[in-house]
Amino acid sequence: MLANANRPAHIETLISGVDRYNPSNVHLLEDYLQQQLANDQYDLLANLALLKLYQFNPAILSPSATLSVLFLSLVNAPFSPDFSLAWALLSDSFVVGAALPPAAPDSDDDEDDEQPARPATPQGEKETALRLFELSKSLQARKMRGFWSLFKEGVKGAEREEQVQRRIEGLVEAAKGCEDRLRTNFAQEVERSFRSIKRATLQGFLGFQDASKLDQFASARGWTVRGEDVQLPANDSNTPKAQVTHERIEIEQLTRLVGRTQV
Repeated sequence: MLANANRPAHIETLISGVDRYNPSNVHLLEDYLQQQLANDQYDLLANLALLKLYQFNPAILSPSATLSVLFLSLVNAPFSPDFSLAWALLSDSFVVGAALPPAAPDSDDDEDDEQPARPATPQGEKETALRLFELSKSLQARKMRGFWSLFKEGVKGAEREEQVQRRIEGLVEAAKGCEDRLRTNFAQEVERSFRSIKRATLQGFLGFQDASKLDQFASARGWTVRGEDVQLPANDSNTPKAQVTHERIEIEQLTRLVGRTQV
């Protein structure tokens, strides 16, 4: 299991052993998820363990926590398989739109109530999950300008659009530094692909409305703004080098090859 420098010892112990399947530990993973949101941290393995608990115990599923896991995967590892791994563990409530499980009881008295709890009324959770899925697809296709448009403006006329955008805004507010994290990841992707890029294009890739913020961002990363162009430092990815490969074939190898062709 991959180590995480910010992972508390009790969480490391929990997700490394059989206790990761104990539903009574769900609050520990949910608290740790809130810590990640508040402190600009990210722990994929702990978050997947939380989704696995929800998968095995749908009655304790937290829609808001599930969306937070998806969102953290999206903003911290936008070009990796992290989001797909989290998506694969979602319950039917998010994937096919089944009724959400009832909320967990608030007290022991509620547990003794003979009347079964009613399924929670959906409040745009499924649609928000699908929006995050579409955002992830945009990033996998490197459609960064399309990502920002969908992220900020949504889709006019879409089902429950007002609820979806409100939830997206709530996730952005809860996840400290998430937009900066996204731009950092986008910038790294741009640096792998370009030595020079039009300023307007770069501004669209990074989702800046204010050109002065692009200048500040470029300066911090060591980019050079020259009029309408931005020059990026050379690296192994954006500076292709011709390579000449020499292969040496021994006469014995050639003899065997010729011999096989005669069969």
